[in-house]
Amino acid sequence: MKNALRVALIVLSLTAFAFSTSALAEEFFVVKEAGKMAVADKKPADVKNLVKGPFKTKAEAEAALKAATTKKPKPPVTGC
Repeated sequence: MKNALRVALIVLSLTAFAFSTSALAEEFFVVKEAGKMAVADKKPADVKNLVKGPFKTKAEAEAALKAATTKKPKPPVTGC
């Protein structure tokens, strides 16, 4: 009886650990679609839409989004 309880406790612990690590492995990306940038929780299928990422937290991705949208575009180079 003690061994069965011990085995059940180990299996339950390993299962809980597996679910908690998969939840912690979330990634966030800054993507650009149709001229608008946004934070996405999945990597876009088309890599051309990916602006920055991956980020471990949504807050980091939102900060990168804010930084990317506040940058002024560089003026075109003219001359020789």
